[in-house]
Amino acid sequence: MIAELREQFPDLPGSILWKTGLLFRGVCFTGALAEAVAEGAAPNFWPYRRRDARGQLELIPVPYLFRLEGGAVARVRVDDRSALDVRRDAAGFGLWSGSERLCAIEFVRAHAWQDHRTRDGSTPSAAGVEQLGDMLVVNVAPGCEYFTVRDEEGDARRCRFCAYGRFDQRSVALGQARGRVPLEPALLARLEEVLRVAAEAGEARHVYLTGGSLLDPADEARRYLPLVAAARRAVGDRLRVTCGSGAVDPKDSARYRDAGADSCCYNLEVWDAETFRAVCPGKAAAVGRERWIAALLGAVEVFGRGNVGSAFVAGVEQPAPAPGMSTERMMASIVEGATFLLDHGVMPLYSPLWPVEGTPYGAGDGLAPERYLEIEREVYRLRAARRFPVPPWLICRGCSYMLLEVDFDHALGLAA
Repeated sequence: MIAELREQFPDLPGSILWKTGLLFRGVCFTGALAEAVAEGAAPNFWPYRRRDARGQLELIPVPYLFRLEGGAVARVRVDDRSALDVRRDAAGFGLWSGSERLCAIEFVRAHAWQDHRTRDGSTPSAAGVEQLGDMLVVNVAPGCEYFTVRDEEGDARRCRFCAYGRFDQRSVALGQARGRVPLEPALLARLEEVLRVAAEAGEARHVYLTGGSLLDPADEARRYLPLVAAARRAVGDRLRVTCGSGAVDPKDSARYRDAGADSCCYNLEVWDAETFRAVCPGKAAAVGRERWIAALLGAVEVFGRGNVGSAFVAGVEQPAPAPGMSTERMMASIVEGATFLLDHGVMPLYSPLWPVEGTPYGAGDGLAPERYLEIEREVYRLRAARRFPVPPWLICRGCSYMLLEVDFDHALGLAA
């Protein structure tokens, strides 16, 4: 794959191509991955699974994030069909493609605060806090209400590409109940304790607050306001706090700011209006595309240019249940949306469509790696023309493990 990408994108540096290979193809398992975890690399949520000589299932811890030469991070995805692998020699860990050593690699280590236990004995994850590189991701209410409401055909109104927001053992463990807006005071207290310890440890650089969606933007604000306030009390002025709720009206963006948020990120997911209705039926019904865009523009008035972001799923425009469009139309739509948002002070980010179990997408529906690079290159050109790099509060080299915007900015000279 790396050789093919080199031929198609001779203008792009190796660091971007290597990361693309890792994102789309992963690495086959080698013992070097297990060694890295034993030596302090932050472990992946999913261990490597294989059968031993007796047919017994083995679960082998592997790292969560690679750190490539230059500081870029990428998720560790183990796939024994990959032509890439990790080897270790006297020079350390390296990423290899067959007989070619592509680059030196390291692994992101677990932060010291991961060992903290709260006053009631809870782990950081039980308080809704996870380490994503140098970002503290807070998700104390992962269940999404769009999974609980049905359309006329009986289908859940969830975003079609998402399988993450079901109410399951995660939401139960965090005390989240369907339809209840306020968060439990005990949960907020645990969260505040963990964030305070993490901020004092000095390893993290920013905090991102996220969670499952509610069915009313006003309820969204009611849930997130105490979360923002708790995060700000915990980290003081040491870390940046970004509110990644669903879209809220400008007056509630102002309340987020006044409660302690520095920035916000309201994810529209897709620019094309017809695709938005088909792929994000919950967001379309509960908020609507025009109101969502107005919320983003209103947030710029509150937080300022470059302090508002919106994430998109590139490639969702083509396969069903979207109405479908040609590659040329998809590219034009993405460029149209990125141009509009950048010109209005909003930073768009694009992740590729990843078909996952529990969604209508099959393996062949995912965005091709070369198409993703084309999209990222086009949107980079828009940022470069406006001298508008991806702001590090939104995502940086230390946490951009499944995106390429920051890597383009650094490699091609636009870094903030």
